[in-house]
Amino acid sequence: MGRGARHGRNQTWSTEVGWPFSLGVHGRDVVVTISRNQVVALDSRTGRERWRADVNQVTHYEPALDRRTVLVSADDRFVALERASGERRWEAPVGEHAAGGVLTRVGSEPIALVTTERGFVAAADGRTGQALWSAQLPGDIWAAPAADATVAVGAVLWAGTEDESVNRLRVFDLATGTVRWESAVEAGASAPVIHDGLVVLGEGDGNFAARVVARDVASGAERWSVPAPASFESGVTPGAAGGDVVVSDHFGTITLVDARAGKTRWQTSIREPILDTRVLLGAHAVVIRTYGGKVVVFDRSSGRVIRRVDPGGFPVGIGTSAERLIFAVRLARPDRVEAVAMP
Repeated sequence: MGRGARHGRNQTWSTEVGWPFSLGVHGRDVVVTISRNQVVALDSRTGRERWRADVNQVTHYEPALDRRTVLVSADDRFVALERASGERRWEAPVGEHAAGGVLTRVGSEPIALVTTERGFVAAADGRTGQALWSAQLPGDIWAAPAADATVAVGAVLWAGTEDESVNRLRVFDLATGTVRWESAVEAGASAPVIHDGLVVLGEGDGNFAARVVARDVASGAERWSVPAPASFESGVTPGAAGGDVVVSDHFGTITLVDARAGKTRWQTSIREPILDTRVLLGAHAVVIRTYGGKVVVFDRSSGRVIRRVDPGGFPVGIGTSAERLIFAVRLARPDRVEAVAMP
């Protein structure tokens, strides 16, 4: 780990790692979970290692970062590490296979919203890990949760059960766990994103009837929807920035919507499966990773494909920092974390 870092004039870099599982990027820090039960933090400008920590049985779920904390999903628990040093702050067992988590706030209080694959959702005090509330609801959770500190809510998508094939989207009060509202969602759905007073996700019936839909974050009332050519996967987390929301269906059509007007600005099909990606929005670009192992960059204003990166392996996570596109790659020679210039 940490060998082979190369640094160019434009501060692109490549740092060897051992079999990465997942990647999170926030500001100056790149956090990657790797084999041998390790979590490693790299400097996003140089690729140099800042710290590493031992965490048994880390999962493939993306680490969550805020200004002070790194939250890692590990087997049947969540582990919070100090972002500055990697020192373990707390560990919270959840009793079953841990899934995605997100760090947010209620007022000035830090909150960790965490989920398990078997339908459990909970909020923990971000400083101590003490449970604040929890709920076990029917269905499984495969999609990443979303949270918004401005309105103090979290959004979680439950996959359908044997008795009910549709998914259920529920929006929680972060402080109390009270369900503010819930809505039925078609079975072929993406993860939700909360942005500018809206909860947005893609949904489809698996038979080419699909849409990107926005619901009011306070009431759940539908604000707008725009058509999409195919259904979505729970592993896809939409991107949102400024007035734009972007989501990809599972056949590789990327849709950018003007969220305020509820109008499609562009749709671009790359005709490649998209099953598991965080959609990234930069100032001038949109970035996704494909099931076939490519990282594809689109012009944000037009939807034109402006770059395809073939990392020579499988990218397990993507992120951006200071005009750099950063990705972790396994099944490569060597396995690594790499930063390249954003278009």
